[in-house]
Amino acid sequence: MKREYDAIVVGARCAGSSLAIALARRDWDVLVVDRDQFPSTTVSTHGLWPSGVARLSELGVLDQLLSEHEVPMYESVVRGLGHETRGGFTAVRGFDRAIAPRRIALDQAGIVTARAVGAKVEPGAKVVGLLGAGSDEDPVRGVALADGRRIAARWVFGADGRGSTVARSLEIPKERPLLGEMSMAYGYWRGIPDDGYGYFDIEVGRVLTSVPVEDGLHMLIAAGPPEMVHGTQPERRGRYLEFVRGFPETVDPDLLDRAELVTDVAIAPEPLMRGFFRRPNGPGWALLGDACHFKHPGTAQGIGDAMEQAVYLAEALSSAAATVDGYAEWRDARAAEHYEWSFAWGRFPRAEQEPIFRGWASDPDVGQDLRDCFSHLVEPSVVMSKERLARWFATAA
Repeated sequence: MKREYDAIVVGARCAGSSLAIALARRDWDVLVVDRDQFPSTTVSTHGLWPSGVARLSELGVLDQLLSEHEVPMYESVVRGLGHETRGGFTAVRGFDRAIAPRRIALDQAGIVTARAVGAKVEPGAKVVGLLGAGSDEDPVRGVALADGRRIAARWVFGADGRGSTVARSLEIPKERPLLGEMSMAYGYWRGIPDDGYGYFDIEVGRVLTSVPVEDGLHMLIAAGPPEMVHGTQPERRGRYLEFVRGFPETVDPDLLDRAELVTDVAIAPEPLMRGFFRRPNGPGWALLGDACHFKHPGTAQGIGDAMEQAVYLAEALSSAAATVDGYAEWRDARAAEHYEWSFAWGRFPRAEQEPIFRGWASDPDVGQDLRDCFSHLVEPSVVMSKERLARWFATAA
C-alpha cells in the first residue's frame, strides 16, 4: 500500500465519499479510510431535498444509486395541529422532488462512485491518531492506523461524524450548543404503498414522519419524549408500534395490520441530537459533515450540508489560491438561520402556536416558501416574517 497521498479522508459515508469524488475529479490522489465495513447503516433521517438530489446527481452518486435500487421521488405534506399544506418543491437544477434512501444504499453508492473516479477506499481501517499537531509550527501531515501503519498526506479531512476521531485528536471543542426536546425511533416497513408524498404529521407532544425509502420499503419515524427510547428492544418496539398507530390520517391502522415491520427499531436518544459547531479547519486539516457542524435532524439537512461542504473544500483547495481560509465564514453564513430553525423543528409545538400552522396551510405562497426552505431557496426569516406572524396571530385573535 502507498505511504503518501494528496489527501486522506477519514470517514467513507456521504460526507467523506462526496469529498473523495470531488477531489479525485480534480486529479487529487485520495485515500478514504473508515473503521466500518460496507455496505452498512448508520442512524439518519435519510432525507434529501431537491437541492441535495441535484448535488447527488452532479457528483455521479444518483446514477449509481438508481442503477442498483428503485428510489421513489416525492412531494411534501405538512400536517400541523389540524392544518395541512401539500405540494411540490421549486426545481433545483432540474430536480423538484425529494428522496430518502436508506444509508446502507446511499453510502454504498457513494463509495462505488468514489472508487470509479480513482479514489482508494479502505473500509475496516481505524484511525487512532494524527501525524502532526495541526498547528502552524506542526501541521497535520497524515494519520496513524490501528494496525500500526502511518500514512502521510498533504491534507487530512475529518468526515467521521459527530464523535470525530480527527476532531478529538486535535482537541477541538464543540461550540454554540443547542438542545431539542424529542427522541426518535424508526423502522422500515413493507406493504405501505407509496402515494408520491412524504409526510410530517405534527401534534402537541409527538411527531410522525412517513417517507418511502427504496425498493418498496417505507420508513416511519416516531418523534416523542426522551423516555420513548428507554428500556429493552422489545419495550422500545412496543412503544414504537403503539406510537405510529396514533396517526390514522397519515397511516391507516388497517394498513399497518397488513404491513410488515421488517427491521429492528432504530433509536436516536435526545442527547444524540444536540447541536454544535466546531472550528472547521487549520494547518493541514479540515472537518466536514457532522464532524464539523450538527443541526437537529428534524429538518433533514445533514446529508445536503455534508455534500455542499465537500464541494466547497474541493473547489477551494483546487483553485489558484489553494486555501480554505474562508471556509468557516462560508459555513456559518450558510447555517446561520437554518441552525436555529432545525431546533425549532426539534421541539414540540404548543397549542398556542396553532395560528402558525393555519398560516402555512391557508396561503399557497407561504406553503411553497416552507417547502423551499428545506432546499435553502428561502430563508426561515422569510417563511416566518414579522408581517406574516402578525397577520396570522391577529386573524386567530
